[in-house]
Amino acid sequence: MLKKLMWAFAGLILIGALITGLLSMEIARTYYYESVEDKLLTSAKLIQNRLDTLPEKQPADFEALCEEFGRITGERITVIGLSGTVLGDSDADASGMENHSGRPEVKQALEEGFGKSVRASGTIDTEMLYIAIPLEKGQGTEGVIRVALPLHNITLIQQRIWYYTFLAITLGILAALVLGYRYLSTFTRPIGEMTEMASRIAGGKYNRRVKVKGTDEIGTLAATFNHMAERMERTVEELINDKSKIEAILSSSINGVVAVDNNRNTMFLNPVAERMLDVRERDFNGKPLFDIVRSKAAERVLREVLAAQRGRPLEFELPMQKKRTIMVISAHIRPKVKHSRPIGTLIIIQDITTIKKLEKMRSDFVANVTHELKTPLTSIKGFIETLKEGAIEDPEKRDRFIEIIDLEAGRLERLIEDILLLSEIENSPSSQPEGPIDVRQVTESEVLSIFTQQAEQKKISLTTFFPGNLPALPINRDRFKELLINLIDNAIKFTGEGGRVHVSAAVKENKAMVLKVKDNGIGIPKEYQDRLFERFYRVDKGRSRKEGGTGLGLAIVKHIVLSANGSIEVDSRPGEGTEFTLELPL
Repeated sequence: MLKKLMWAFAGLILIGALITGLLSMEIARTYYYESVEDKLLTSAKLIQNRLDTLPEKQPADFEALCEEFGRITGERITVIGLSGTVLGDSDADASGMENHSGRPEVKQALEEGFGKSVRASGTIDTEMLYIAIPLEKGQGTEGVIRVALPLHNITLIQQRIWYYTFLAITLGILAALVLGYRYLSTFTRPIGEMTEMASRIAGGKYNRRVKVKGTDEIGTLAATFNHMAERMERTVEELINDKSKIEAILSSSINGVVAVDNNRNTMFLNPVAERMLDVRERDFNGKPLFDIVRSKAAERVLREVLAAQRGRPLEFELPMQKKRTIMVISAHIRPKVKHSRPIGTLIIIQDITTIKKLEKMRSDFVANVTHELKTPLTSIKGFIETLKEGAIEDPEKRDRFIEIIDLEAGRLERLIEDILLLSEIENSPSSQPEGPIDVRQVTESEVLSIFTQQAEQKKISLTTFFPGNLPALPINRDRFKELLINLIDNAIKFTGEGGRVHVSAAVKENKAMVLKVKDNGIGIPKEYQDRLFERFYRVDKGRSRKEGGTGLGLAIVKHIVLSANGSIEVDSRPGEGTEFTLELPL
């Protein structure tokens, strides 16, 4: 821009200087010519006055006077008679000169009183400027006085005028260009900086500012540009922060989030949606959604969702590594402007496999509880009706029925207690323990003593092993006792006469306590072991009920272990026995 301005500025200065120089030169030339004419006219008049002082005018007098004035003034002086005869000349012999009556300046002087001519002299062969006036004598004219100056002197002076004129023009242009460059740079520099700044802003860099030194229009523009850049920088930072927050929130969502525009081109996918839809491309923004979704089942689901009524949830199953049940719901994406048109569609993908599983578990639990409660209640009701019908009069039947009713009532009571305990554990899994307990003391003094009589009846050996440096365990005492009671009770129930039950504890890497309850009972087949900790699940339903079990013991054990952030495993072989291994963090 500066170059263009400088060329334009230089052109304008050159045109102005040339016009000014030519006018000035013409004025100087005209003034010089007039000055020369005035000088020649003055010389002619001085000669006129001098001739008037001569008493007698002889040819020799004219010749001497012309030579004298010619020597003084440097001009050519000629005196011409009325007939055209040359009476005297400062540069040539008058007697040898031709008649001058036909000279234009002589004619003009005799006719108009003043003559002027520029022409080459026939006598000395030099271009001259001639000025002629009449030579007055009394009331008449005696001849013509002509004064001439060679034009080469005028040409030299004119060339000098041209030289100085062009020198002045050149110096003026150079000075004007230097000053103009410095002056124009004060205008173009902020504009150049603003141009560079605009390019940096277009490239995403907003920290550059234009230096403002003046208060004129350029300075005001630069200040406004700086203000605009600051506002844009703050706005872009806010937009980037808001975008980052939104992306972070959506990326942290446990649900899949998909956003597409009206042409089904991808606007956003969070990691959960990428995993669910089996999207493997990293740069998916702007690409058609169905070009990046590799799962055909997911593509079918999305097409159906996009074609369905907005806001209506749809459930599908995706054949992933493990079959998952998902719920998909869609909604329009609208800008925050009244009456704006949708710019796309938002799709929420929610994995409801766990919810479905919990619903099934709840349904099964309700069904199992109903069944478990119904069995003893039906038995109790049946025997009561039998007693009412007359069996109460038979002492033997009455006692046997009352004993059965008592057993069923006790079973019903244990079932209700186990359900309440399980509910309590599930509803408060993160409750803090009352304090560390001595595992050996609690096991040997408070738990095994409960089973002494039961073990003696079946001649079962109850043994323990606890190392001397066993640390205290941070767990609720009552929960720990409940856990151990259920495991030992099961071990005794499913171990034949003469068997053994062994309880041991050890420390694993100073981080966890490993507690084991092992028996050499009937064992559990491999295909049933995965379901052992389900509510109301029994491997041998008949025997379990006969032994008075509720089907909730191992479920209670599992939930107590999980509430303590521990783990439980089972290792069992039919006919060899069963070993439960619990790992509880220290």
